[in-house]
Amino acid sequence: MIHKADRYIVNGNKLIIGYTEIVFDFPIKSYTEIQGMLIILLAIPIDVEYNENVFGVDIFSREIKWQIEKRQYIPAYKQQCPFISVVLFEKEVRLNNWCSVCFIVDPKTGEVLREEETR
Repeated sequence: MIHKADRYIVNGNKLIIGYTEIVFDFPIKSYTEIQGMLIILLAIPIDVEYNENVFGVDIFSREIKWQIEKRQYIPAYKQQCPFISVVLFEKEVRLNNWCSVCFIVDPKTGEVLREEETR
């Protein structure tokens, strides 16, 4: 499915900003625009271990500026903890993962500012 905004187009695993095409390894599940950045969430198949599925793309420079950092998770989940949603809440970017952990990140750098349990 193709999603269009004034400055960019999302089509499958491709993000097109102007004449620049950025191709990701997996389809784009959702995206959120904040402070000149697009926060991109990739849809990861259940049989693939790929927990670093959130990226920050600068709309103006048309570059990937960051990818969420690699984390170790509790063994009960066999390290399968991809992010499942990106939410703007009270002016914060909240990344929620499958293991009930929420990361508050800086949208410009991807730095994890806080980590919280969601259950």
